[in-house]
Amino acid sequence: MKSNGGLIRWILFVLLGVALAAVSGRLSVHTVNDTPSYVHYPLNSLTDALLSTRTPAYPIALSIIDATIGLSWVPLLHVLLHATASWILAEALIGRGMPLRSATAAAVCVLVGCTAADHISTVSTDAPAASLGVITAALLMNASRTRSTPQAIACAVAAVLTIFVRPAYLFLIPWLAVAGWLLSHHRQTDEVVGTTDPASQSSRLLGFKLALSVAVVLVGWMCFRKLVVSDFGIAPFGHQNLSAILVQTVSPQTLRDLPGESGELGRAVADELESKGFQLPGPNGGSLPTLTIEEQWGQINYGVVWPLARDQFAQRDAVGLVAPQVAVHRRIGDFNRAILSQSPGGYVRWLLLAVRRSVWGTAANIAMHPIFLPMILMGLLGLLIKATKQPTLGPIVVPEGWNAFAVVAISYVIFNVGFVILSSPPLGRFADAGAIFLPGLIASVLAANVATPNAVR
Repeated sequence: MKSNGGLIRWILFVLLGVALAAVSGRLSVHTVNDTPSYVHYPLNSLTDALLSTRTPAYPIALSIIDATIGLSWVPLLHVLLHATASWILAEALIGRGMPLRSATAAAVCVLVGCTAADHISTVSTDAPAASLGVITAALLMNASRTRSTPQAIACAVAAVLTIFVRPAYLFLIPWLAVAGWLLSHHRQTDEVVGTTDPASQSSRLLGFKLALSVAVVLVGWMCFRKLVVSDFGIAPFGHQNLSAILVQTVSPQTLRDLPGESGELGRAVADELESKGFQLPGPNGGSLPTLTIEEQWGQINYGVVWPLARDQFAQRDAVGLVAPQVAVHRRIGDFNRAILSQSPGGYVRWLLLAVRRSVWGTAANIAMHPIFLPMILMGLLGLLIKATKQPTLGPIVVPEGWNAFAVVAISYVIFNVGFVILSSPPLGRFADAGAIFLPGLIASVLAANVATPNAVR
C-alpha cells in the first residue's frame, strides 16, 4: 500500500482539480486576445512559423489536440497538467522529509492558486506555462537532493519546454543557476550529523550545468532562426512591450526629438498618443502613476507603437533585406534604445515603482482569492482565540524540508517578477504565476502547527 501512495495521491489531486474546475465552470473553453495567434500558427510553412510572434510548443500541442479530440478539451487538459504539477511538487516536498499534511497543503495551494483560478480555461499559455514552471522547480528540488542524472535531465527538459511554451519564462535560466547553488547549501539531517557519503550531497555546480544546458538549446534555436530568417532571437516579439512603457516615461517632445528613423517613429507615436488622449508626462518629464502606465500599456502596445512601426514604414520594409516582421521588431528595439539614451531616469523610476506595484498587487490578489481569503480570515480568528486563551503562543513549528521550499519559492518570485518588469507591467497574469508557491509556503507551516501544536523540531 505504501508503494502505491504516490499514485493514490496523484489520483486525488486530479479528482480535486477536475471537481473544482467543473463546479466553478472552468471546463468550458474561453478565448482571449492571444488565442488566434496560437490556434492559427502557420505550421505549414517553416519560414512563416519562424517569423511568427509565438514560439512553437503550445501551437503544436493545440494542433495535435484539435486534430484528435478537439479544442473543447483544452481546459480539462490544462487541469490535468496542473494537477500533475501540484502532485510532483508534493512528492518533492515529501522526498525532502516534509510531513504529508504540510506537503499536501502546499501543493493544494498551488493547485487552486490564482493562475489556475483565472486562466485554466483559456486557450493561452498562462496556465500551462505556470504548471510547467512548477514541474521545473520540483524537479530541481529532487535533482539537488538526489543528484540523480535522470531527474536533472528531466528538469532541464521541463525548463526548455516551459520557455518554448512561454518565452516570459526565460528567467528560468539564471534562476536554475542561482536556486541550484542555494539549494546545494541546504543540508539534510544526515549531513548535519556528519554523514560524508558523496551520493547524499548536492553538487554545487548542478544548477549552473542545468542553466547552461537550457541556454545551449535556446541559442541553438536562435541560430536556426538566424540561418533561416536572418533574425537571431527567440521570436520577433517583445520590444513593443518595453516601448509601451518607455513612451510613458518621457514627454511627447522627447519622442519627436529622437535621432534618425527613431525620430520618424517617435513623431508618429507622439502625435497618435496626443490625438487619442492618453495621459502623458509633461514637458519637464516626471513619472506617471504606476496604475496609469499599467492601464494604458496594452492600448499603446498593440494600438499605437506596433501598428505605426509596421504601417509607417511598410513600403521601405517590402524591399528590405529582412522580412517585414523582423524589420519592425528591430525598428522598435532601436526606438527603445534611443529613448533610454535620452532619458534613462524615467525607466529607472518605472522599475522602482513596478517593484512596489508587484508586491502589493500580488498580496492583494492572494488575499482576495475565493479560497485563500476565508482561509486567511479563519487563521486570524484562530490566532485571536488562541492568543486570548494562552499566555504565550509557543514556538512555531517549521516542517522538515521547508527551508529548501522557501529557497525555491522566494527566489522564484524574485526572478520571475524581476524579469517581467524589465519590459512589462506586473499584471496579475504575470506576477501571480511568479508568486505561485508563496501561499503554499505559508500553508505548509500552518498545517505543521495544526497537526503537531506541541511539537518542537
